[in-house]
Amino acid sequence: MSTQEELPSFGSVDQDREHGILSVETGDGTCRLTLLERNERGFPRRELAYLPAAVWREVATDAQRELLRGMDELEKGAREAKFHTGDQALSPLVSRELAILFWALMEDGEATHTELLLAGWRQLAREERWWLYSRASNPSQALGRGWRRALFFALAEPGDMRSAPRLMEIVESAAAQKKTPPSKPVNYRKGIRKLWKTPENPTKKPTPSKRKKTPATA
Repeated sequence: MSTQEELPSFGSVDQDREHGILSVETGDGTCRLTLLERNERGFPRRELAYLPAAVWREVATDAQRELLRGMDELEKGAREAKFHTGDQALSPLVSRELAILFWALMEDGEATHTELLLAGWRQLAREERWWLYSRASNPSQALGRGWRRALFFALAEPGDMRSAPRLMEIVESAAAQKKTPPSKPVNYRKGIRKLWKTPENPTKKPTPSKRKKTPATA
């Protein structure tokens, strides 16, 4: 048996093997998704994603319903699977599915596309979510670029236009784009000075040219 303390679980979870942990803080806290990988050294933790607890509460009920719809009876376990506040163990497969939703919501900084992203996530098959996780979970991926950013565009695509080939097209196109650096504040003074010095500006004052002195002829 593991020395890890047994946590309440969402469905049937073997906590002696690799599994996820969903941590939901009370109030205006944070909701974190963590992966525990089993190896000879114990249970190294890897934080996959995080959201404001308020955003999680908006999607939790529908996410729970969608995950249960895809789980078989063995995965669901004997007790009713339900999300709650605090720490909760998740199976590796459920953790991967949930990570896709979290990463897409993290890209929505203003939280203005929550319902659209949730709807897009629900329309994916479990196998599609697992495949997307295999791409977006690479350590080289990060917030605002690559596959993480691509998930936002893919799930925000209108439902009547979304298909498996179209999904892959969006994902691969966005994943190929490099992270766009944040725009710097416009320096209007600098822009005006630059404009003032252009040759096209007729009011530009001519500068005296420096002419080389030629030796006087005898």
